[in-house]
Amino acid sequence: MTAGVRFGFTRWARLAAALVNTAPAPRHGDLLTAPEQLRDLLLAHDEPGTVRITPADLADARAGRTDLAAVFAATGDDARLAARLNDLLGRTARPRLVDHPGGVPLHLHVEAPDANWGGWLTASGAMGLALMIAEHGVEVIGVCAAADCPHGVLRVGPGPARRFCDAACANRTRVAAHRAARRAPGGAT
Repeated sequence: MTAGVRFGFTRWARLAAALVNTAPAPRHGDLLTAPEQLRDLLLAHDEPGTVRITPADLADARAGRTDLAAVFAATGDDARLAARLNDLLGRTARPRLVDHPGGVPLHLHVEAPDANWGGWLTASGAMGLALMIAEHGVEVIGVCAAADCPHGVLRVGPGPARRFCDAACANRTRVAAHRAARRAPGGAT
């Protein structure tokens, strides 16, 4: 395989979570309002080569973000999660092996052959989440445990399962719990 080129469903699932987490949230506004933000997201997640983003790419990525967020939001209801993910796969996925010029080995594409970057993100993200769930169980995806955070969380890797989307949400939740315990009758002063 060409050095630095990474393919596979784990990357796609991480991209799906990253895309979902660009949506407006209490801590930040919309992080996907301009083509260069989508380009930066793709490059930050190991997209090889030149990435040129059009307004249509951006619009389709934002629509895909909404669809993928609905999958994360369905955690806790396996039937609803499967239905949302199956619907999304049915609308977007067209798996096939592809090779590109320049020594890139055969690899899987799952988007429709004429899809733009937004279509690619949606189809790849849906397939990545489906394969992660199939391999690790439905508990592998979730929503941040911080009360005010709608961000998606992937629970993969060593150690305990992740509950928070990032350290800021984890710290904010711990501080709030500590302060509530101190205010409670019989709490520390």
